[in-house]
Amino acid sequence: MKPDFYNKSKRAHIYNTIYLLKILSLCILVVFTVILAVQFSTYKALFHEVSGDRLPPIFLVMALCLIFFVLSILLDFYILGRTASIGHHLNKLAYIDKLTGLPNRYSCDLLINSFNDPKLLSSAGFILLKIENLVAINSLAGHDGGNFLISEFCSILEDVSGDYGYAGRNGGNEFLVLMEECDNTKADMFLMDLTKRIHGYNEMNVGDPIEIAYSKAMNIDEGKDNISDLISLGYKRLRESPQVLS
Repeated sequence: MKPDFYNKSKRAHIYNTIYLLKILSLCILVVFTVILAVQFSTYKALFHEVSGDRLPPIFLVMALCLIFFVLSILLDFYILGRTASIGHHLNKLAYIDKLTGLPNRYSCDLLINSFNDPKLLSSAGFILLKIENLVAINSLAGHDGGNFLISEFCSILEDVSGDYGYAGRNGGNEFLVLMEECDNTKADMFLMDLTKRIHGYNEMNVGDPIEIAYSKAMNIDEGKDNISDLISLGYKRLRESPQVLS
């Protein structure tokens, strides 16, 4: 992942440099256009003072050229603005899971790596969740039903996790929450709030009930030297001894 991420960052830097150079060249062109417009106006006034004749065709050509330059500059700025907007949107999509709107696997990787900072690692909290009944829902209601359940759960997860830490979809039926300065009390409060929201959702009978299994790993208890070790522990616990929100 590191070489790929480096290449993407390098390409982004190159694109930003090209974009800035284009802006700079347009600004220079604006300055020259203004200078030409001033010169045109000056020579036009001098011609009227010296001669009362009609302006020669060269002045008309110069005027049309100036109008063309101004329109071209305005169009270029508009195109650059639209390009920047589209680029920003595409860049956002590259980091967001299409179905749920949560950070996707790539964003989760970046977030996980950021927790290798010693200031964050010592008190990092990791909670891994999965929808326990997703396979059954996919069998009974098809993938549309399963996707709907995922989407509904992620809306709840995003809303609840906002007060505690960072939530993301790490692919498929894996959802993670990373918290700073986390102990078991903070983790349990998050799980309690999440449980309340899921119970409320299930009681409304909007769709199939949401059943969640989870595991947690608190580095304040585990003392891991690398965030990946804490993540691996969370995955191991989810496989071997998952807990269920109830």
